[in-house]
Amino acid sequence: MVSSLFQDEATASLMIYARSFIRKLGSSFINQLGWRDMWAFVAQRINNEKFVYAEGFQHSAIEHDWAPPVTIHTTVPLRPESVVRCSWEDNEENHRRRKFCDTFDGYTGICNCNNPASIAFEPPALPDGTRIELPVLVMASNRPQYLFRMLKTLREVQGLMPSMVTVFIDGFFDEPAYVARMFGLKVDQHEPISEKNARIAQHYKKSLTASFARYPDANYLVILEEDLDISPDILTYFQQLLPVLEKDESLYCISAWNDQGYAHTAKDPAMMYRVETMPGLGWVLSRKLYKGELEPVWPGPDVFWDWDMWMRDNEMRKNRECIIPDVSRTYHFGATGLNMNPFMQHYYFTKHALNDKRNVKLNVDIMYKDIYEKELGRLIREAEVLDHSKNPCTNRNDFVPSTKDKSYVFYIRMDHASDWTTWFNIARCLKIWDLDARGFHKSLWRLWVNESHVLIVGCPASPHCSNKPSDVIPIDIQNKVTRPPD
Repeated sequence: MVSSLFQDEATASLMIYARSFIRKLGSSFINQLGWRDMWAFVAQRINNEKFVYAEGFQHSAIEHDWAPPVTIHTTVPLRPESVVRCSWEDNEENHRRRKFCDTFDGYTGICNCNNPASIAFEPPALPDGTRIELPVLVMASNRPQYLFRMLKTLREVQGLMPSMVTVFIDGFFDEPAYVARMFGLKVDQHEPISEKNARIAQHYKKSLTASFARYPDANYLVILEEDLDISPDILTYFQQLLPVLEKDESLYCISAWNDQGYAHTAKDPAMMYRVETMPGLGWVLSRKLYKGELEPVWPGPDVFWDWDMWMRDNEMRKNRECIIPDVSRTYHFGATGLNMNPFMQHYYFTKHALNDKRNVKLNVDIMYKDIYEKELGRLIREAEVLDHSKNPCTNRNDFVPSTKDKSYVFYIRMDHASDWTTWFNIARCLKIWDLDARGFHKSLWRLWVNESHVLIVGCPASPHCSNKPSDVIPIDIQNKVTRPPD
């Protein structure tokens, strides 16, 4: 769940590159625009020529109060355009291209007359020439440029069957449907129900129900979203882990996303964790779970919860866990949405790691419940205990020695399983997700610092505190720490 603190303040969404772009268009006031100021700007760019028609600006003189309204009046003249009819080769792909380009513009390279970008959706096969028979749902709304970017990465996924990909669009929007059909994919559009988070939840329910009905022999679905880049090995990652999800009743899902998997805290694409939170952002759902448990009690149109927060609630999770990768198989790039803005994207998502390697072999047996617990015990016993006099919030640079590929353990204060105070402060210091507690297993987190594997254990809450040396006092940080600047 993303904080609503900045939802009514546009300047929170104006990052440096956006201000720079608007300034280059000819704005005189964009660099002065601050909290609660009012601003309006009308400009046009045709090829390399810029036309500024009007701009207005009012400064907020009182903190937290809105500035006076801005009103501008201008006329934008119609300018003639040259319409070019490209002489593309006559084939099925270019028929789709022409239909798209006769209607829309702004998609880099697609409509070039000379050497247009490919719109073929031909993912590479597995090394043995086969493909993975898993239905793939792409959840979309009216963000066609996002969908375009996402599908370009999806077509690089090894083993993907294009015939089993369906783009589900929440509403009858032409442009995203054209984008999906340009790539030759199936499109399913339906009438929106309710609004805001309830509308999104109904979109998911309709799409999941329709998919299980469309593929009656499928025991699993892969759920992706339109604002995700996709790793080329996401399906082989899922495929290797499906037998564990099938056999281990203590598991809830397999996710492609690691909430704490930033470029500076993730390293090994073959490493996986078990966590007590449902990450979403690219995941596998079983028919048994959906039809037997979730679908009958799915939140109705009058319930304004986030569907993923509902699924994270232990009433639905029932103490089961999800498997996640150390290095994520998706990358969240969407900076606009109901619960997202550019500030949040820059602050919490931009620096996430995304795996770019194919054919990553996983040791999946280690993900079974009992084996995983034994492996954690082994890792902690063999790990070197970090110097607990070095608080990571005051000694960030030398908190973990720069000795690559070594394992360390670090103990923090957690009086009970929901005592997150010290963890939130550690998360802020390490510049990872700190809005709520995620990515933990029995009050234990795993991540990489200075390219070394670090296990952070909350004591006395975690059963793994039994391995703590008697002379080690867990770090206790009760006063709120300010997140370090980038």
